[in-house]
Amino acid sequence: MQRLALLFRNAHAIAKAGRPFSDMEWMCALDEKKGLDVGASYRTDKKCCEFIHCIAEEQRLGLQAQIQSNNFFSVMMDGITDSSVSDAEIIYIRQGVKGVVAVNFLAYVNISRGTADHICTALVQALESNLQMTKETIFSKLVGFGSDGASVMTGCKSGVSTRLKREQPLLFSMHCMAHRLELGFKAVVGENSFMTTFSELLFSIYNFYHSSALNRENLKSSCAAAGVKFLAPSRVGGTRWLPHTMLALKKLWSMYPALMQHFEQLKADMKCLVDGLTAQLEKQLGENGTDDVTSAMHFLSLHSWPHQANEEFGNQDVALLLRHFGPILEKCGVDVSVDLTEWNLLKDIVTAQDNCPNVLQLVDLLLSLPASSADCERGFSLTKVIKSDWRSRLRDTMVTDLMTVQLHSPEIGDFDPASSILTWKGTCKRRLSLNISDSNSDDEMESE
Repeated sequence: MQRLALLFRNAHAIAKAGRPFSDMEWMCALDEKKGLDVGASYRTDKKCCEFIHCIAEEQRLGLQAQIQSNNFFSVMMDGITDSSVSDAEIIYIRQGVKGVVAVNFLAYVNISRGTADHICTALVQALESNLQMTKETIFSKLVGFGSDGASVMTGCKSGVSTRLKREQPLLFSMHCMAHRLELGFKAVVGENSFMTTFSELLFSIYNFYHSSALNRENLKSSCAAAGVKFLAPSRVGGTRWLPHTMLALKKLWSMYPALMQHFEQLKADMKCLVDGLTAQLEKQLGENGTDDVTSAMHFLSLHSWPHQANEEFGNQDVALLLRHFGPILEKCGVDVSVDLTEWNLLKDIVTAQDNCPNVLQLVDLLLSLPASSADCERGFSLTKVIKSDWRSRLRDTMVTDLMTVQLHSPEIGDFDPASSILTWKGTCKRRLSLNISDSNSDDEMESE
């Protein structure tokens, strides 16, 4: 057991640090030089993959237990073209547990075609295999679906959300708020010639200093002479998120105080931009018939609560949400008829969870709904690190295991391999070696 513990710790460190599986051999050789007994077996890259799979399986067992004990969960997913030029979907699970939101990575799945039919089939199969639940049980707990708003995801005729609603009619589909903000901003920029010109200016400044070491050094010298901190100009393009543009603007302003006077002259144009952005936000955030239900959720934020007692606060919102989600709640044994009474009690005793079990189930359901798919975007960044050009042949199951270990397993110093070793012993089949010395070594390790 002690030898296996060392091997499992090495495999966990390899997965956590994003190292190649072949590192297992030299890490074991290094352990031997340190005086540690790691044995002569299970030191190959293939065994490293087995160990990582068992470590990831332990993390999935914990997620399975959470989903089975909870009444609601939502799915977030988004598509990517990886380094092997293959279409893939990344899937996350979001759930509210006693007022606390938990977001967990579920799977990375390759698909043969990026159609709604293939994506929906891959999603259901991933949920069934990773959660170890039947299709009926999954859809009885599924309350929300979050995506980037692409037509293949949210199409009203045959999109993924529409197909899921055929199994769960009360499913609530959410178009990522960050993507909506980006769409609204793009619509305004497209109509505003000043902003288009200014974006081109920011990109030109970035390209001028990014492509020339001499120009960058001259900029550093200029900043030192002006007593201004040097900040490398940022790219405005890329993934098109608004923070990229804001960062580029902040750096430009901090390094060029003399331009502030010029910006004063541009306030009129900026005001037109802000007015247009506000109109586009109202248009984007009111799409897909989600305005009433989304607006009714505002009571979840304590910042919206009145400073003094108000018997009417939130009553209409809770009533609207109960009408919408009532059938789902009743299937879970929630007494919907007393939720309004408990809501009034909750306003007086916010922290008294034992006194308001039914209305808090509604809160958990609402917290399970995804407001954005930002977690999927962060998953894409990790995917590009794991499945790089040098590791483009990694299977989707292996990518799923590596992402699970990196995102949800303990840190290297806190990892306890005991439960993963038991999983490995119970599930992995090992053939007997014809080499007598190797066979004896294997028997010794399995008997420890």
